[in-house]
Amino acid sequence: MVDYLSLSIWGGYDAKPKGADQSFGQIFKQIVGDDTKVMVVGGVFSEAAATDAVANHTDLIGGGRGTLIDPFFGKKILDGQGDTIVSQISPEQVKKAAWTPGLFEAFTREDSLGLPALPGQESILSLHTGQFGEVKGMGSSTWRSKRNGELHFQFRLINNLKRTHLGRWVRFLVQ
Repeated sequence: MVDYLSLSIWGGYDAKPKGADQSFGQIFKQIVGDDTKVMVVGGVFSEAAATDAVANHTDLIGGGRGTLIDPFFGKKILDGQGDTIVSQISPEQVKKAAWTPGLFEAFTREDSLGLPALPGQESILSLHTGQFGEVKGMGSSTWRSKRNGELHFQFRLINNLKRTHLGRWVRFLVQ
């Protein structure tokens, strides 16, 4: 039995396959049934989006980029302060977010190392330092060729992570 299935949806939590009436999350909830939870990651930058995602598309959400912008994203919702969530990155917010040097390097690059851009990212591109030089094999064209369309499944096998393309990318971001 699988506890949960994590879908990282590059088009946003409510994205639908071409020609479909339902979102990816809704479709996968029907496929896996009630015994397996579906977690959707993608395009959740506000309390309203988080609420809509859980109410209409999925069982769980992952607020990855939303939390990168505002590290208190989840706490603000729990504390009834969802209206204070910072939903766009800025030079001032980068300082408050306390990113690792690898995250800073990735999101201040024009290509974001192939990651989906952050809202407001254009405001921090001038901060790019090139600290780590060029990352061979990790550019956006390599990442995009691996993601196979707009839906990227995240199967995390920790024992094999260090031998994979993703493992090299993850180690770069946490430096």
